[in-house]
Amino acid sequence: MKPIQKIGLISMAGAAFILNSCATGGRSPSGFLTNFSQLDAGYGTQDAVAAYLKPGVDLKKYDSVIIDPVTTVVATPGISAAVQDQLAAYVGASLRTQLAGKMKIATVPGPTTLRVRTALTDVIPGGPGGKPVTTVHTHPQVALTGKLGSAEVAAFVAGVSFEGELLDSLSGERVSAMCDHRLGAKREVTANTTWAEIRSGANQGAARLYQRFIAARGQ
Repeated sequence: MKPIQKIGLISMAGAAFILNSCATGGRSPSGFLTNFSQLDAGYGTQDAVAAYLKPGVDLKKYDSVIIDPVTTVVATPGISAAVQDQLAAYVGASLRTQLAGKMKIATVPGPTTLRVRTALTDVIPGGPGGKPVTTVHTHPQVALTGKLGSAEVAAFVAGVSFEGELLDSLSGERVSAMCDHRLGAKREVTANTTWAEIRSGANQGAARLYQRFIAARGQ
């Protein structure tokens, strides 16, 4: 039985990040975020958030966003494509819920449009792992309900993290980024945990990314 501390893409903290990001610029351990050293030293503290905001950026000029397909990076053996797809669907749905009525969803770049990239990444050391598999989920629509169904799935969910970044859609320049290991830190995941509980935890990554954007925007 594992604590679900660190259920978060997103992303995230811990010694593993430092060990895997020592090169100049560097990538996050999952490989999803580039220039990982740009994020602040929050990743040096267990369960902390690593974050970045471009100095002097005017976030109020942005009124729309392009949402890229959610990526998952999984190194836990035996996790089905359906499980990965559902986790990606949770994050995508949460992003759209956060943005509803506040920013327009765009499909083409523009001077007032941001691009958001998010990933759920299995980067927590400790359990047996395999070669990481990166999947981009273009249309995640699987509907998992009921209990998780296996200790293997529970172990995977307990080790997922959240990573996300906001880019200027025209220049591709990073405006903001966040990694978070804190999601569901006080919960435990077992084969009896329901998918509704996991959805709630996974949604926190997208919600926190958006909340940071709103705070920096001065709203």
